[in-house]
Amino acid sequence: MTLPELIADLRIDLSDPDASLFVDSTLERCVRKAVFKLSRDAEITLTIEGEQILPDISGELRELLLLLGQIHACQVMRSATANAFSFSSGDKRVDKSKQPEHWAKLEVDLLDEYRKRLAALKPGTEVNEDGYIITPGGLTPVIYEQGICLEEDC
Repeated sequence: MTLPELIADLRIDLSDPDASLFVDSTLERCVRKAVFKLSRDAEITLTIEGEQILPDISGELRELLLLLGQIHACQVMRSATANAFSFSSGDKRVDKSKQPEHWAKLEVDLLDEYRKRLAALKPGTEVNEDGYIITPGGLTPVIYEQGICLEEDC
């Protein structure tokens, strides 16, 4: 799987086939960030060598990678539209001030979808209150009981 292939698919997912919203370098950065995050979250080893992502992934892992790319693209657009304006003159009105809010909402929706799909792929995966994905392995709960302390045990 190559970066240009992923960028082309990411453009389709972002409804930007004519490259009016994103330049290739921006989407390449989004894909690179997604590769490293998916590698960590799914506990697999993904590397980028030139324009190749190794090992070649397909199916649900590929879709998770594209979903992460969309999330990073939303973050880029939140930054890009942070200074959006509202203008009116007579009967003409232009209001772009809600763009960051809409991109943020899309980001949250995509992140929820990513977490659900990752949890389905890796049972036992949980998200803590800070948004970190945790996968406890081999942990057993410790149960403490009140009891009488004997001298040799204390």
